[in-house]
Amino acid sequence: MVQNPGGRARQGKDTRMKVLRLPPSRIAGLVAVIVGLVVSSGALLRAQGGGPVLTANPPLGPNVSFTWTAVPTASSYVLWAGVAPGQYSLSLNLGNTTNYEAAAPAVGTYYVRVDAVTSGGTLPSNEVTVQIQSMFVPPTAPTDLQAYLNGRHVTFAWTPGVGGGAPTAFYLEAGTTAGGAEFGRFPVGGASQVNIPNVAPGPYFVRVLAYNNGGFSPASNEVEFTMTAEGVCTPPPAQTFTPRVFGNFVQLTWPGIAGAAGYRLDVAYTPGGAPAVQQGFGPATTRFSVSRVANGVYYGRLTSVFTCGSESAGPEVPVTVDGAPPPGPRTPNPAPGTLLPLPNMSGVVRQLAAERPDLLRDSCREHGGNNRFLFELVRRLRQVDNRWGLNWKRGIFNDMSQDIVDYNASDQSDEGAQSPAIYIVDVIGGHCGPNPGPNWEDVTRLTAERGAVGIWTLLPYLDAGMPLDTPQQ
Repeated sequence: MVQNPGGRARQGKDTRMKVLRLPPSRIAGLVAVIVGLVVSSGALLRAQGGGPVLTANPPLGPNVSFTWTAVPTASSYVLWAGVAPGQYSLSLNLGNTTNYEAAAPAVGTYYVRVDAVTSGGTLPSNEVTVQIQSMFVPPTAPTDLQAYLNGRHVTFAWTPGVGGGAPTAFYLEAGTTAGGAEFGRFPVGGASQVNIPNVAPGPYFVRVLAYNNGGFSPASNEVEFTMTAEGVCTPPPAQTFTPRVFGNFVQLTWPGIAGAAGYRLDVAYTPGGAPAVQQGFGPATTRFSVSRVANGVYYGRLTSVFTCGSESAGPEVPVTVDGAPPPGPRTPNPAPGTLLPLPNMSGVVRQLAAERPDLLRDSCREHGGNNRFLFELVRRLRQVDNRWGLNWKRGIFNDMSQDIVDYNASDQSDEGAQSPAIYIVDVIGGHCGPNPGPNWEDVTRLTAERGAVGIWTLLPYLDAGMPLDTPQQ
């Protein structure tokens, strides 16, 4: 009871907790409802799950890859990155994926997080720290290291690894026990083979590693050999040649072997037949060219020879000569004993000079330049007529004119055609001077008056990786 100011008593509200008394059957039903709600809530929480678990793989130079666990209810993921913990200046919506590869903009420390985007909001992952110590990707490990013993000399050859950064040098690592490096690690240049002379007697275990500004690659396979005081003679690596044929001109090229005494080319007229032609070459020769070859199929084999007397023959290679001109647009042959007129292609020269004045300025090799302007000009000319090529200056093989193009105006095969069957055209005025410019001057008669001769060639162009097949524009 509560006493009011007027002295009358009134009934007050009872705030004491009242106990709800239910029959046992009602209590059992209410417990079942509560348990169902708890179970349903737990299932919902388990379906949504926590945030993804983020992992950063070890960087390769500036490149780093991330993976994370999937969140079943996520529709996409957002990657956050910054240079301070928990402070992000970059965000990327990656879609519904669980991996990502990125390239860091600079050396430094980065902090990365991934958010799972769900209908109920975002679920953040753990934050990972990434240390970028170099902007260069290290090379991958070389493979297939081999050792060839040539008396007291040893030739090592290997295959550069696939992927990774391009190697700038290779290092040999040698020891007297498996995996050992008692002799240290020393550079052997940028080629994929090297000849080591005057190797002392004893056992050797050798590996090769690739190197660039990103660091060393893992080691290659290990080779083991024992050098004796008298020397050891094993067969050299077997090499083969690559043929290049156009018209009735044939060129064979092959990779040289460090420490080789020379090479021998055997040519037969039937598969596996006795050699009809044999030609020997010194150790520095890795190319053989011959013009006016009769049409037919020839079978060649290259043999490599070591100074200790051992040799290895490569596989037999068929070479087909059919006299056909190279692919691409071509003016038909003139009547025998006559010449085609010289086309005026000065517009092509002027257009290239306007588009690439940098190549024109750098066209003098005597001043540290290159032949890119001339090669590009020949490519464009051959898109109109593949009778265009380069010139061996004064008829001297391997002495290319740097400002001249040739046009084969005869019915002869292109490679090796000589004036007067060709036109000789000067295309760079003031070449090697301070202001070279586009030019179009027929110097065929002038060349003859000086008692010189021009020879048509495309070999330097092809050796530079320029295309033989030049579709018409």
